[in-house]
Amino acid sequence: MKLTITNDALQQLNKVFPADSKLLLSFDDGVGPFSKVGVCSLDVSFDVIAVDKDAEVPDYDTKLAANVGNWYFKGYTNIYLDQDMKLDYTNNQIVLSGESGVLDSNIELKDLTKQNA
Repeated sequence: MKLTITNDALQQLNKVFPADSKLLLSFDDGVGPFSKVGVCSLDVSFDVIAVDKDAEVPDYDTKLAANVGNWYFKGYTNIYLDQDMKLDYTNNQIVLSGESGVLDSNIELKDLTKQNA
Protein backbone atom coordinates (compact mmCIF):
# COMPACT_ATOMS: atom_id res chain seq x y z
CA MET A 1 0.00 0.00 0.00
CA LYS A 2 1.39 3.41 -0.92
CA LEU A 3 0.44 7.05 -0.69
CA THR A 4 1.58 9.72 -3.12
CA ILE A 5 1.38 13.24 -1.77
CA THR A 6 1.23 15.89 -4.47
CA ASN A 7 3.32 19.06 -4.23
CA ASP A 8 0.18 21.13 -3.61
CA ALA A 9 -0.88 18.89 -0.72
CA LEU A 10 2.66 18.85 0.67
CA GLN A 11 2.70 22.65 0.75
CA GLN A 12 -0.49 22.61 2.84
CA LEU A 13 0.89 19.95 5.20
CA ASN A 14 4.09 21.95 5.65
CA LYS A 15 2.07 25.06 6.58
CA VAL A 16 0.24 23.18 9.36
CA PHE A 17 2.61 20.50 10.69
CA PRO A 18 6.10 20.70 12.22
CA ALA A 19 8.72 19.10 9.97
CA ASP A 20 9.73 16.38 12.43
CA SER A 21 6.24 15.08 13.29
CA LYS A 22 4.91 11.56 12.97
CA LEU A 23 1.99 11.58 10.53
CA LEU A 24 -1.13 9.47 10.90
CA LEU A 25 -3.82 8.76 8.31
CA SER A 26 -6.68 8.34 10.73
CA PHE A 27 -10.00 6.74 9.87
CA ASP A 28 -12.39 8.52 12.23
CA ASP A 29 -14.24 5.53 13.65
CA GLY A 30 -14.38 6.34 17.36
CA VAL A 31 -11.31 4.24 18.22
CA GLY A 32 -8.27 5.81 19.81
CA PRO A 33 -7.49 9.07 21.54
CA PHE A 34 -7.75 11.24 18.41
CA SER A 35 -11.21 10.18 17.23
CA LYS A 36 -14.28 12.23 18.01
CA VAL A 37 -16.86 9.99 16.31
CA GLY A 38 -18.89 7.85 18.66
CA VAL A 39 -21.78 6.70 16.53
CA CYS A 40 -22.19 4.76 13.32
CA SER A 41 -22.15 6.78 10.16
CA LEU A 42 -22.50 6.13 6.45
CA ASP A 43 -19.78 8.68 5.74
CA VAL A 44 -16.15 7.66 5.41
CA SER A 45 -14.05 10.26 7.16
CA PHE A 46 -10.28 10.52 7.40
CA ASP A 47 -8.01 12.99 9.15
CA VAL A 48 -4.31 13.61 8.80
CA ILE A 49 -2.93 13.96 12.30
CA ALA A 50 0.54 15.10 13.30
CA VAL A 51 1.90 13.93 16.66
CA ASP A 52 5.34 14.24 18.20
CA LYS A 53 7.83 11.94 16.48
CA ASP A 54 8.29 9.95 19.71
CA ALA A 55 4.59 9.76 20.59
CA GLU A 56 3.25 6.29 21.28
CA VAL A 57 0.26 5.60 19.08
CA PRO A 58 -0.56 1.90 19.58
CA ASP A 59 -3.84 2.11 17.66
CA TYR A 60 -1.86 3.17 14.57
CA ASP A 61 -0.06 -0.12 14.15
CA THR A 62 0.55 -0.26 10.39
CA LYS A 63 3.01 1.69 8.25
CA LEU A 64 1.92 3.35 5.05
CA ALA A 65 4.71 4.09 2.58
CA ALA A 66 4.46 7.66 1.32
CA ASN A 67 6.71 9.54 -1.07
CA VAL A 68 7.70 11.78 1.87
CA GLY A 69 8.36 9.04 4.46
CA ASN A 70 6.31 6.54 6.40
CA TRP A 71 2.89 7.38 7.75
CA TYR A 72 0.84 5.21 10.12
CA PHE A 73 -2.76 4.03 10.20
CA LYS A 74 -5.02 1.63 12.08
CA GLY A 75 -4.32 -1.67 10.33
CA TYR A 76 -7.90 -2.92 10.45
CA THR A 77 -9.06 0.14 8.50
CA ASN A 78 -7.23 -0.99 5.37
CA ILE A 79 -10.59 -2.18 4.01
CA TYR A 80 -11.42 1.51 3.44
CA LEU A 81 -8.16 2.21 1.62
CA ASP A 82 -6.80 1.40 -1.83
CA GLN A 83 -3.39 -0.07 -2.65
CA ASP A 84 -2.34 3.06 -4.55
CA MET A 85 -3.64 6.34 -3.13
CA LYS A 86 -3.06 10.04 -3.67
CA LEU A 87 -3.37 12.98 -1.30
CA ASP A 88 -3.98 16.19 -3.23
CA TYR A 89 -5.01 19.77 -2.58
CA THR A 90 -7.92 20.80 -4.80
CA ASN A 91 -10.48 23.60 -4.42
CA ASN A 92 -9.04 24.54 -1.00
CA GLN A 93 -9.53 21.00 0.32
CA ILE A 94 -7.25 18.06 1.02
CA VAL A 95 -8.58 15.11 -1.01
CA LEU A 96 -7.71 11.43 -0.58
CA SER A 97 -8.31 9.30 -3.67
CA GLY A 98 -7.36 5.89 -4.99
CA GLU A 99 -8.10 3.40 -7.73
CA SER A 100 -11.73 3.22 -6.59
CA GLY A 101 -12.20 7.02 -6.79
CA VAL A 102 -12.43 9.68 -4.09
CA LEU A 103 -12.12 8.17 -0.61
CA ASP A 104 -12.59 11.46 1.27
CA SER A 105 -13.02 14.86 -0.35
CA ASN A 106 -12.37 16.96 2.75
CA ILE A 107 -9.54 15.66 4.94
CA GLU A 108 -9.08 17.60 8.16
CA LEU A 109 -5.50 18.42 9.21
CA LYS A 110 -4.94 18.18 12.98
CA ASP A 111 -1.68 19.25 14.61
CA LEU A 112 -1.52 17.43 17.95
CA THR A 113 2.19 17.80 18.47
CA LYS A 114 3.27 18.78 21.98
CA GLN A 115 0.15 17.14 23.40
CA ASN A 116 -0.16 13.88 25.28
CA ALA A 117 -1.91 11.18 23.27
